[in-house]
Amino acid sequence: MKSKFIVAGLFILSLFSSCKNGENTEAEGKDNVSIVIETVFAKNDYLQIYYLVKGSEWSDANSVSKPIYASNEMQTVDFELPKGIIPENLRIDLGTNPTQNNVTIKNITVKYKSHVVNGDFGNYSKYFAPNIFVTWDPEYVGHKLIKVDNQYDPFIIGNDLLVSKLKKFKS
Repeated sequence: MKSKFIVAGLFILSLFSSCKNGENTEAEGKDNVSIVIETVFAKNDYLQIYYLVKGSEWSDANSVSKPIYASNEMQTVDFELPKGIIPENLRIDLGTNPTQNNVTIKNITVKYKSHVVNGDFGNYSKYFAPNIFVTWDPEYVGHKLIKVDNQYDPFIIGNDLLVSKLKKFKS
């Protein structure tokens, strides 16, 4: 009888030990900077996030991308930067499909551990500025993606406010 209690006690102890290890693994996964984008793309395309690190320039080597599937519904796209990367700035390329006319962005939130740059409900525009290929379309109530001199490279880039917020991620 006493041995049954010991076995049961060891079993319960191993369960608590397993849960504790699971929590550590989850916490370690939060060591990545993550970017959440809520958006509507009417046509299939790609979103690509470039991250600027000290001593580098914007490059494909310092980027992550995901396909976006056509939908008239809001979709959430989650990105994680490689572990250990805390960017100095971010640039979000809004696709490569030149037939993509409009894009709606509701939210761009950047998270790292306890730090959050909350861009929900359009507040992302406080942290990102569009380039010449991205204009505001009041009729669509979203971004219009355009060609300029027969070129197409729409993106939004972090401004000084985003850069200052990202610096706090290092503290």
